[in-house]
Amino acid sequence: MIVDCHFHIDEKMLTIEKMLESMDQNGIDKTALISPMNEPMFHDDRLFHRNMHRIFKFLILNSPSIGLKIYQSLVKDGYFNVYGNQYKIFAKPNNAVVEDTIIRFPDRFLGWVAVNPLLPDTMEELETYLSNPGFIGVKAHPFMHEYSIKALDQVADVCQVKGKPMIIHLSAEQDSYRYLPEKFPKLKLIYAHAGLPFWKSLWTYVKDHPNVYIDTSSDYLNSSIVKDVVQSLGFRKCLYGCDGPYGMTTYNEYDYSSKKTWIDTLPIPENEKEYILGKNFLELICN
Repeated sequence: MIVDCHFHIDEKMLTIEKMLESMDQNGIDKTALISPMNEPMFHDDRLFHRNMHRIFKFLILNSPSIGLKIYQSLVKDGYFNVYGNQYKIFAKPNNAVVEDTIIRFPDRFLGWVAVNPLLPDTMEELETYLSNPGFIGVKAHPFMHEYSIKALDQVADVCQVKGKPMIIHLSAEQDSYRYLPEKFPKLKLIYAHAGLPFWKSLWTYVKDHPNVYIDTSSDYLNSSIVKDVVQSLGFRKCLYGCDGPYGMTTYNEYDYSSKKTWIDTLPIPENEKEYILGKNFLELICN
């Protein structure tokens, strides 16, 4: 079974019907949904912007002090700033739209409960949604919501007690990837986008922590980076995801095949690819 562990629902960019059609075309059995994080944002595919993206990836990998400064500058005062454009970040996650989709298509979709610990009703809402068996864990975004990883203590404690995984898009906060595994050693953690923005240092750390994983989602990555992270961590530490619909250039035309190709072309045996494409994630949410 192939499961995409990381996909946002935003019908202003990609309809549910188109999602299902594309999932079927690419052999994706289930998708774990996350509420929209920001205003609809279509990818600028001009050569200049593609080259800027390549430079950013190079700096994160090879000159992280510079890369981190660039990364940190992308979010400020509730806006995501990229290529001269600003996109409003949603402080309040819309988990209801995820729940509605799970109810409509329970055999195709799972849900992450998106949280913002800076909001007063976070814990009550978390408990409510986790009582729905369609929700399999928690999505946290210290980067977009601009908070310290320590603000997730209560959320992490609930997840550890309930055995639910957390998927986290890290900010540039120094050594933040160490905090939750060391304070909550039984917590199941997934660092999104191969552990952006730390990458190599995070991979070294994750290798020795049995409950910590990465996903291979997002246009922040490419096939070379995915190959590097799988070689570094091994196939049992990596989970397939897309991070769609972000990365689209036009409405309702998301290319599902691109992220899946990163896994399909890995120089590893087919049975190991099966773990990345679904078996690892299903073990994580079922055990």
